Amino acid sequence: MIYQGMRIYSEDAVTNLLVCHTNLHLKKAAIADVNQFHSRDNISKPVVMRFDQITQLINKQGMKTQPYSYPAEMSFSDDELTRQKRSKWLSKRDTKFNRIYPISNESYINQYLYGDGLAEEVIELMKEQLEAAPDSAWRSRGAYYNALNRYIVFGSTPNALLPFGLKQCGSNYLHIEEPGEDNVKRGRGGADNRNSRSKSCGVTKKHKIQLQQVISCLKSSDGKFTFSRVRDVFNLNFQSHIIEREVDGITSRTYKAFDESQTISDDQIRYHFNQILSRAEFKKIKYGPLLYEKDHADRQGEAHDGVIGATHRYEIDATILDVYIRYEFDNSGRYTMGRPVLYLVIDVFSTMIVGMYLGFDGPNWQGASQAMVNACLDKVEFCGRFGIPPEAVNWPCAEIPVQVTVDNGNEHTNAVISSVLRSEIGIRAYNFVAVFRGDAKGIVERKFGVLNEQSIHFLAGSIPEKTERGEQHPSNRAEETYNSIAARICLEIMFHNNSANRIHKLDKNAIRSDIDITPQALYVHSLHQEMNGGRPSKNEDPGRIYWAFLPEETATVRSNGIHFEGLVFHSDYAKRAGWYQRARHNGAFKIPVKRPRDWSTHLWHKTPENEYICFSLKNTNSENPFIDTHWEPLMHLLEQFKDKSHQNKLNRRKLMATKQGLLDAIEAENRAQIAGIPESNRKSMQTGIKGKQALYKALLALYQMIDFHQTVADESLPETEHLSQQDDLDDELYL
Repeated sequence: MIYQGMRIYSEDAVTNLLVCHTNLHLKKAAIADVNQFHSRDNISKPVVMRFDQITQLINKQGMKTQPYSYPAEMSFSDDELTRQKRSKWLSKRDTKFNRIYPISNESYINQYLYGDGLAEEVIELMKEQLEAAPDSAWRSRGAYYNALNRYIVFGSTPNALLPFGLKQCGSNYLHIEEPGEDNVKRGRGGADNRNSRSKSCGVTKKHKIQLQQVISCLKSSDGKFTFSRVRDVFNLNFQSHIIEREVDGITSRTYKAFDESQTISDDQIRYHFNQILSRAEFKKIKYGPLLYEKDHADRQGEAHDGVIGATHRYEIDATILDVYIRYEFDNSGRYTMGRPVLYLVIDVFSTMIVGMYLGFDGPNWQGASQAMVNACLDKVEFCGRFGIPPEAVNWPCAEIPVQVTVDNGNEHTNAVISSVLRSEIGIRAYNFVAVFRGDAKGIVERKFGVLNEQSIHFLAGSIPEKTERGEQHPSNRAEETYNSIAARICLEIMFHNNSANRIHKLDKNAIRSDIDITPQALYVHSLHQEMNGGRPSKNEDPGRIYWAFLPEETATVRSNGIHFEGLVFHSDYAKRAGWYQRARHNGAFKIPVKRPRDWSTHLWHKTPENEYICFSLKNTNSENPFIDTHWEPLMHLLEQFKDKSHQNKLNRRKLMATKQGLLDAIEAENRAQIAGIPESNRKSMQTGIKGKQALYKALLALYQMIDFHQTVADESLPETEHLSQQDDLDDELYL
């Protein structure tokens, strides 16, 4: 299947093409040459090719395909870009996008790529903007075409206009070999350093080599290794004249420092010292490997209209189920976590339910995104979480769709969602409002009704249609756990997909193929008939799918792991990348992550190098209450732990007071006993200690024997005898 974001390339990289736009109705696509991205400042208009031409190209010997890796910044939120100190990128992006916004919708892009072009529209747009803002408006049509080409090539999303090339600023800096007139110091001092108080020269390769020699020499010596010592040795040996004089057979050595313009400053030395030695390496040299490992190393223990076939468009809807879920981490009472929200993802063409998510927030984009992840991934492992054996799973849908229609997202702006979907997996998300119409949404809503009426309403804790006055509230009768409800829904979905009657949706090809009339049969047939096999998610990095759909959140890297919502995660990548060392020596820092809310064991992170990293929960075992759990009950459990910890502090304070009172009584008794005993003036060890110890042991043994005989005697006497003895004793006491 030819999709937006497909990269077509040869092994020798001579051919390196990007499918940046597709028109499924015309069966054409716009192709850009990736090799030109870095050799030109402006991106050319993409070339249009027919699907059959592209297929012939792909089938040539030596040609390969894979998803194109867009710049990582396209999938980052504005908050994350701001945190990376790239807020100026956002203003540049917004300025360009506002200029071309009137011609950026899908109809204009199709006209530009596959039709008569946009010459008249661009001229009219330029006139309007010149009249509105003559000082800041673009004055050439080429500027509009350059921005529009970049917008299309990088996925038709506003983040396509981010100035990615600025990442390379400074990479072509001229590195001078030897000190001389050309090596003016870089920085804010002006082109010739005239505005700087310091008149030192620029750092050359020779300076770096000399500094490396000093560091190598001092770190292998027995003396104390500090930056000040490195700086002084460097200045004496490489930034001073050495003058030797011989007077009366005695040679004396004098050092005379170079002029400032011939030296590098202490700040420059410190900067390049830190470039040569990381803080971790510096501490390892300073304290030694054993002490470093002991004290300083990190510790880790739309409707059916326009839909071509299956997976062309997925739509999502949600409802609050009429049942209360039992809270399973507290058995002191029948407690509930409330009513869950069920999200269903439906393939518009076949009406097959391709994904679901059961959560407790929303309905909102956050829940819908979790459902979309599920729609794109294999269902065997998913159903296995809830105890459904693999042989019982008949849910063959793990495809990436062409379009997605969802309700408006509250947590993320439409631009961010669209940008991430397009840049990560080439999904065109046209609609972010409640535009569901006709049969598609009606099918989902009817399915919700069937779930509630035929399955949910018969469960303990469900909400009845009619409630008698004085009847116990259903929240007090909750029995079903999250996993049991999720398992019931999975089974109900598979039953629907393989039993619902969709005979009215069969086309000529389906009738000729004599397929079944169920949504699943229609889905599988259409996938191969109209969609060229679809786009299986197994061919993609799973991290790409998680990162495309899930909302961005923030985790904190500390020296002992990656902290998120009270739990600690770990990854070998973080260890290799030196994150834990950096956090230990420079302080904790933030990273963007994305989490599957129904599976607490993993988090996902995307590096600036476009690598997807999976973080796993630390110290996982079968008894760990945090593993393989939905985040909602997990957060309840964490709150319980906080309450218990707080109560423990209060109890400790009370016990401490009680203990101290008893200790004071013991101390007072001891002091009273020795009050009249004279203190010893003896300085050597006392004599007779062993004899006193043996005597005390004999006394303890005697006390134990008396207690034993008394206990045996009391047990052997009959109850009546006890009573008569007690009566005699009472008579004696009160005579």
